[in-house]
Amino acid sequence: MDILEFAQANAALLTATCVAVFVIDYFANAVSFGNRLGSAIVTALALMVVLAGTLFAMGEDIAWEPLALAGALMFAVAYLGNVLTFSSKVINALVTALIFLIPFTLGLMYLTTNSLPY
Repeated sequence: MDILEFAQANAALLTATCVAVFVIDYFANAVSFGNRLGSAIVTALALMVVLAGTLFAMGEDIAWEPLALAGALMFAVAYLGNVLTFSSKVINALVTALIFLIPFTLGLMYLTTNSLPY
């Protein structure tokens, strides 16, 4: 399966993820937009809180290692988004969400199909 077929088959999940990351990053930018590093840290922490809260609400155990990994990935992506576009909160959040979709899609594809696009 190539990446376009995978993205089409999982369009709803990828869209929901993109919207969620946009909202989280926009919130973080609104709270701490004066500092690129601070904004990236707030974005990563907000994502970790949302993920932990979702797992808790669903009655699932919270595994801290994957949660920390997701936070680290979000920090790197948010910081990259801040470096690329720091002039507008909306554009910054949009760029961050779009950048986040790349490793998220590849990771999801690997976890569900046991292969990566070639």
